[in-house]
Amino acid sequence: MTATLEFANITRTSPFHIGGVAWDQHRSSGKDEITILVDAAPAHETAGRDVSGDNYILRWDAAAHKLLWSVNLTTTTRGRYGGPQDIEHDSRGNIYVLGTYPGTLLRIAGDGSAVDEWYVPRGRNTTAIDHAVVGYTGLAAVDGDTLLVTDARNNSADGGVLYKFDMSARKGTPTPIPVVSSRPTNGTSTAVIHPRDGIYLPPKYDNTVLLVTEHDAGVSVLRSQMRGRRKWERAEFLGRIPNPPAVTASGGLVTAAVEIAGSVFMVEEWFTDALVPGTTAGNRTTFPLVDITAEVDALVKRR
Repeated sequence: MTATLEFANITRTSPFHIGGVAWDQHRSSGKDEITILVDAAPAHETAGRDVSGDNYILRWDAAAHKLLWSVNLTTTTRGRYGGPQDIEHDSRGNIYVLGTYPGTLLRIAGDGSAVDEWYVPRGRNTTAIDHAVVGYTGLAAVDGDTLLVTDARNNSADGGVLYKFDMSARKGTPTPIPVVSSRPTNGTSTAVIHPRDGIYLPPKYDNTVLLVTEHDAGVSVLRSQMRGRRKWERAEFLGRIPNPPAVTASGGLVTAAVEIAGSVFMVEEWFTDALVPGTTAGNRTTFPLVDITAEVDALVKRR
C-alpha cells in the first residue's frame, strides 16, 4: 500500500460504496487521471427494488493528488433507475457509467460539464422504467469506439447476453454479439455465460479475449471471432475457470479480473461479511488475488 484516498462525506459514510475505479487511457494531455464511481448502497442491497440515494462520478488527478471535479448522477437519473457499478472511457474524452437496474448507460463529458442518458430502456407498454430488473453487469472498451456490455437477463436460467455499442453514436444502441460454444452446453446454446459483475479485456491478448466474472461460478473466457479486421462480430465461449472451492466456501465471490505485469487474477469480494456498525463495510483485512494466468492461457491456446 502506497497511499489511502479519502473523500469528504463519502469515505466511511453510509450509504456510499466506491463502485468502480478506472484510469483514462485515452487522456491526450498526458495527465494521469482516474475516474471514480461512488454509488448508493440500497440498489445493490435490494436487487434494484430501492434505487434511492445519490450517485457520483469523481475525477482524480493521480499526479497532483487532487480532486478535479465531481458530478451528481442522480440529478440526471432523478431516481428512476440505479445501481451504477462500472465505468469506461472513449477516445473523445467521454466517460461511460453502467447501471444494473435495469441496464442503463450514462455518457459524461470529460470535464464533467454534462451527463447524457445515452441508453435507457423503456417498458414494453409504458414509458416507466422497471428498475427491479437485473440487467447490465459489466462493460469493457475494445478501443476508442466499441464498447462491450454484458446483460444478466434478470439472472434467469437462460444465461446472459453480450452486446456491443458504437461509442461514436449520438445515442447508444445495443447490438447482440452471437456467442457460440466450443464446449458442450447440454444442448442450451444460450446458457453459456452467466454474468454477475465486471468484464475485462486483458491487454496481453490484444483485446480479443473477454473475461466474464460470475461470482461463485468463477470466470468465463470468451474469444472474439474476427471478420477481416473487425473484432467482436461473434464470440466463442472457450470455457469457465472455477472459483477455488476454499474461497467459495469462505463466502468469496469473483467480482472482477485484472492483468498485472502479464499475469491475470480473480478479484474476490465477501458480500456476506457482517458490517461494522455505522459503516457499509465488514472488518475483513485480507483480500487474496487468485492467479488464473495458466488456466486462461490454456483455454486461449486450445483449438
